Amino acid sequence: MKKNTNTNENYYLADWLEGKISDTELKDKISEKDFLEYQKMKQSFDILDVLNAPMDKTLDAIHSKIKNKAEHKPKVIPLFAKFAVGIAAALILFLGLYSKFANTEVQFNTALGQQQIITLLDGSEVILNANSSLKYDKKSWKKARELTLDGEAYFKVTKGSDFKVNTKNGSVTVLGTQFNVKSRDDFYEVVCYEGKVRVVSKNKRKFILTPNKKITVAAAKEKESTFLNSTAPEWLKGESAFENIALKYVLNELENQFDIKFVRTNIDENIKFTGSFDNKKLKIALASVFKPLHISYVVKNKKIQLKQLN
Repeated sequence: MKKNTNTNENYYLADWLEGKISDTELKDKISEKDFLEYQKMKQSFDILDVLNAPMDKTLDAIHSKIKNKAEHKPKVIPLFAKFAVGIAAALILFLGLYSKFANTEVQFNTALGQQQIITLLDGSEVILNANSSLKYDKKSWKKARELTLDGEAYFKVTKGSDFKVNTKNGSVTVLGTQFNVKSRDDFYEVVCYEGKVRVVSKNKRKFILTPNKKITVAAAKEKESTFLNSTAPEWLKGESAFENIALKYVLNELENQFDIKFVRTNIDENIKFTGSFDNKKLKIALASVFKPLHISYVVKNKKIQLKQLN
């Protein structure tokens, strides 16, 4: 069907805003470009109605003027239509900017067995381990370099203002250094590789870690210790390493690295494990953990039945 003139379009706009004609009817009577512009204008009106903005009376006046102009003074409708479109364009710009700046949280998530390298706004680098999430507010970043971590991540922090990593098990604050943070369920571990970090545990105990020092909190028990000289965590090299850690935390990490689930009813999850497992090869990983502990395992699809041997 042939599109109508600009004069008629303004009559149709008034009828459409009043609900007298449908979207389909309007689209058939005007150009595609004008229809998209009118949709944006009407969306702005509708959103502001929902938000109960102070411009409600002004918008009512605009609707009324459109109607009155269309019915009684067709000569001035084109001028007012341009004014209404201008108002709508301003509203669309305002709402777009509000949406852009209101939602300033940035979040990263990794799946089972996945790792992700993240470059932060200040150039700091984060390597996020499997089944983990990291988020921060980019709007407040210049004032406060602060992130929230759930899972495990390795940080290479550029020098500057305080850099803080919050977890449900505690927080870590540094100026510029390299460190690893792991916070899963009731397990919390911070390892310092370079520089100095300040750790505040969930129960408000404070620790200052220097290179080759770490703090481990498992089942509410805190332990500060020295680890073997290393420049980065083993998981960056494709392995997960543990030192005298309860087996249940090792099993949890196996589940994070591989898409599997353990049936644990026939074993003692509190026995200690020291060693490592391969993060990519499941068969090798299972043998590395369970053979030294004399635990048998039967794999059925993605479920693994465990049993303590005599």
